[in-house]
Formats: sequence, C-alpha cells, structure tokens
Amino acid sequence: MNDLLEKLKARKKEIISKKEAEYNNNINKGTKERTAFFRIEEIDNKKIYYTKIFKYLVKFRIANKDNKLSLTFQKLNNKKNYYLFNLFPLKEDNKFLGIKYGWDKLEKPFFLRQNNKSYVIKKLYYLEFKFSKGSIKCYVQSLRTLLRKKDKESTKYYKFNLEHIKRMENTVYKFYSKKLKNKGVIYKWIEKNQIL
Repeated sequence: MNDLLEKLKARKKEIISKKEAEYNNNINKGTKERTAFFRIEEIDNKKIYYTKIFKYLVKFRIANKDNKLSLTFQKLNNKKNYYLFNLFPLKEDNKFLGIKYGWDKLEKPFFLRQNNKSYVIKKLYYLEFKFSKGSIKCYVQSLRTLLRKKDKESTKYYKFNLEHIKRMENTVYKFYSKKLKNKGVIYKWIEKNQIL
C-alpha cells in the first residue's frame, strides 16, 4: 500500500513539473529581453529605475525559496516578447514603502497602432515599487483601462486586469512582510482618478 502511495506521489510531482516546464516554455528565455529598464537615474542619493513600456503584467511568482519575486510583462505592440525583472529581499538599511500608481505626461505624444487603429499616447501609466533607497517605475499601458471604470467595468478584460493587479499587490506586500491596508492601493487609485 505504501509503495503504491509513493508511486502516486512521484507521478503527481512528475506531472506538475512537466506542466510548469510547458508553461515556462511558453514564456521562454528566447523571447525575454535582456533588460526591462531603459533608464536609471540617481536623485537625492536614491536610485530610480525606469522600465520600458509594457502592455500588461503577465505573471508574478515568488521563486528560489523566497529569495526573489519574479515579474513578467508583455512588450507593448509585440505579443511574442516579454520582459522579466526580479524584486529581491531587502538589505538591513533599506525598507519597502509600498506600491504607488500614477502617470507621467509625455512632452511628445506618440502613436500606437493596434488592430488597424491608431491611438495617441499622451500619458504613460505606471506602478511604482517604492523603497527607502529608491524605486522601480514600471510603465504599464493596461492601467489606463482600469481608470475607464464606467465604460469597461463589465468587460472580462477589465475584471481580469483588476484582479491580476490586486493579486500582484498582495504577493509583493507578503514578500516584504508588510500589511496591505483596506482593499488595496489599486482600488483607491481607481476611485480617485477614474475617467468619467
């Protein structure tokens, strides 16, 4: 009986690792860009990392026995390319301050072509991981959809995007052992800034 149970457990592990390998193969290293950052600057002894523009957050997970939190984003205007970067445990002299959402107005707007339509991009929406020693500013265009609550709230994409960001928030706060207040940061940002 014990032998059968051990064989079943081994088979289950084999199936799970096979599925994980298939999933990771879909977002394989060949399609990941070398760096997700286009600029790094230092302001008041704080390093700020600026990412390239992403379409949306694809996946996030705590990996290597809690040693890093991996975040994967889809490249804007390219369904096959992904960017990956990691958040690491804090050193003693650094603190996780939280997640912030916002947008930067562009001096020179640019055009984006999607589904035979052209869009003028005047603002870049971001989520920012803030630390006492600096921050990582991730430009994610799908955040704009969340501000169009009145028009988009009933769509599957809106609901999925909101829940996905919410789960990511929970995971990041858990990773840094910080309590997330109330419903979360994303809901407050949407309520305060929604486009009517």
